[in-house]
Amino acid sequence: MSKLTRATDQKTTILPDGYIAVFSTTSNHAFTLPPMAALAWEFMDGEHSEEEIVQSVSQVLGSEVSLSELREQISQLVKELAEANFLVDDQSPPPG
Repeated sequence: MSKLTRATDQKTTILPDGYIAVFSTTSNHAFTLPPMAALAWEFMDGEHSEEEIVQSVSQVLGSEVSLSELREQISQLVKELAEANFLVDDQSPPPG
């Protein structure tokens, strides 16, 4: 299962309202992420798969959002971030 990894050219700024601004120094593209997406972004550290991120965010949020709804929201977030090159493909060839 692929681990989600942020591109190295990112600058992240925490905003006073709990949102974060993520800026790509390479493309000059930016995203403003709401608190739930900001939490998911923190787990996109190369150590977690999309499903692991869903589970981790779910533990933090508790019953505020259904697991299926959260899975859909994070999947959409991953798609948008990947299309904008904010995530890199870290899949390594299998050993052997």
